[in-house]
Amino acid sequence: MITRNNLPENYQPFDTLIICSNTLKGGGHLVAVGDTLPLVIGKGEKLKVWLQALANAQKNEFVLIVEESISKHPAVKVYEEAGVLNVMISGEIILSVEEKSSDSAVISKLDFRPIGLNLFGDANSLNAGGGIFSGNTMSGGGTLIGFGATSSNK
Repeated sequence: MITRNNLPENYQPFDTLIICSNTLKGGGHLVAVGDTLPLVIGKGEKLKVWLQALANAQKNEFVLIVEESISKHPAVKVYEEAGVLNVMISGEIILSVEEKSSDSAVISKLDFRPIGLNLFGDANSLNAGGGIFSGNTMSGGGTLIGFGATSSNK
């Protein structure tokens, strides 16, 4: 399981990550559920995406469905089209991300409801658990959105 303290070996953060009109500067992650990071986006020779789906909501258990931009589940398709990396489940795109430079990437679409998280958005705004975020900037790493308690608070 990918957590804040157990990041993938080949992960290198982008300095700037634009997520549905919101900017994350200095590294960092879009979302955490407790200590678990459902989505990790990194730079390298090619854009790298790790994605985990919620397997058991009561126990906050996740299963890895995309590892370094490669599908790990038969229902998940990962493909690149016109420079945009897309992740699709059951014919629906749940993530579209594009590397803009060697140190920045843009998420223009995401919908994590099919993988158990109430998190979705487009180029204009991000909806997280009923709250709408648009045009915000966060600096210094960390996590833009957190659901649930961290293990130190349990």
